[in-house]
Amino acid sequence: MIFQVLSELAQISGLTAFISVVITTILSLIVLIKYIKTRQFLIFNFFLCIVFTSSPWYSSGVGYLYWVLTRGAFLNYPVYVLVGMVGVPIAILAWLNVYTTTLKPDKKKLLLLIYGVASIFFEVYLFYFLIFAPGAPINSLLGVFPDPTNLMDMDYKGFVLVFLGVSILTACVTGVHFALNSMKKEENIEIRWKGRFLFVGFLLFGISAIFDAIIEMTPVLLLIIRILLVLANFFFYIGFILPKWSKKLLSIKEEALRTH
Repeated sequence: MIFQVLSELAQISGLTAFISVVITTILSLIVLIKYIKTRQFLIFNFFLCIVFTSSPWYSSGVGYLYWVLTRGAFLNYPVYVLVGMVGVPIAILAWLNVYTTTLKPDKKKLLLLIYGVASIFFEVYLFYFLIFAPGAPINSLLGVFPDPTNLMDMDYKGFVLVFLGVSILTACVTGVHFALNSMKKEENIEIRWKGRFLFVGFLLFGISAIFDAIIEMTPVLLLIIRILLVLANFFFYIGFILPKWSKKLLSIKEEALRTH
């Protein structure tokens, strides 16, 4: 097998994406354990959100691991696209279920129906052009690697790009609204803190996703963006669950504030 060389930027992209995937997986497993203990369906939705929010970065992380283990081979095009994109509809539907159940129960059926239909079309679109239409111009319909020395990062095209953009925008707008609403719950300090953490999480996720998509990256900027992504998932985890250690830390801070 001929060793295929990656540029420095591609290696940083793949390595940081892989680290992000590992951390996200650990956090999501903690949330899954919480669901198994409580059997609360919304917590299971939180688990799906955390797992699949980082889907677009999975292909880069998995691709880098594959490149290392095979000593220079790359994921083939269909596998790369499916690993990165097939979970995106799950993330947005799980989040909208949480959002509408909590704040917009009267609009729940309509919103889930709209996004459900769009998600089905998205999945059919992916599989059709990847598997059943081998002669289709998939580079313009799905995505293209702009740099032959960087097969860790794809520029998505066509309906994939539209669906991805709308999903990110929807998640950020509804997420910020959800967080701000939680921060107004004066009678419940835990919910207020959850809202604060979620606000930071959605803010960091929006920044990292948008900048990763539209800004020409340098190694340093790419590292910063991936750190923001990891921090976003960390704040999602705290905001969704508010684990015991964070409650203890916050109670210490509250007591410290009262003494001044």
